[in-house]
Amino acid sequence: MNSTAEPTAMVGVPTGAVDVWLEDLSADDALYAYFREILDADEKTKAMRFVHETHRRQYIISHGKLRAILASYLGMAPATISFTIAAYGKPHLTGKAAALKFNLSHSGDKMAVAVGGYDYLGVDIEVWNSGMDLSGAAKTCFGDSEQATWHTATGQEKLAVFYQLWTRKESFLKAVGMGMTLEAAKVITATEGEPRFLSLPEGYPTHEWKLIDLKFGHGLSAALTVKAPDRPPINLKQWAKP
Repeated sequence: MNSTAEPTAMVGVPTGAVDVWLEDLSADDALYAYFREILDADEKTKAMRFVHETHRRQYIISHGKLRAILASYLGMAPATISFTIAAYGKPHLTGKAAALKFNLSHSGDKMAVAVGGYDYLGVDIEVWNSGMDLSGAAKTCFGDSEQATWHTATGQEKLAVFYQLWTRKESFLKAVGMGMTLEAAKVITATEGEPRFLSLPEGYPTHEWKLIDLKFGHGLSAALTVKAPDRPPINLKQWAKP
């Protein structure tokens, strides 16, 4: 494991802060065509593999908008941005842009992008879905204290508690970029007080990781995990069509 370090300073990103962009996965025909055009060959190939048009559009919009957002920091054309894919599928910027770190998450008709200078940065966003097997997921992925808190909740609060805990776990897993090789059940967070990790998989000391709940309103949960000495300030952003 790398030691905890201060983030690299980048133009457009306040030192020590993280920008979080909350975006809709919607676009008119002209903007959709623009997003599709700025994707690289691999992204276009992946987009065409989606059977359902809705999923294809969401992929193209999310990845096109990601490029547009990153371009606003890098001062380069969105289509010229290049990525490398780590062993477990997490993308990173290449070349001179590599110091800028980011993470993308999308659910339903929403997407979130976290951008900063921290080496380990993860965001997860989830649109509440009462049709999901919440009980089975909670039994498999929640610790004892988390399950107890979830079981005592009722009505809409039960959905809110589930997705708050779920996004916290996912944001950590996305931050370390290890995919499902790490068990979500080993990521345990406090159910009272300030958001924090109580337990993490072996090799990940809890004091090195900061957890932030992102408040985006009813029906939507999100969380951010950063490997940092202190809890970073969060700047909420929204992309504006040129």
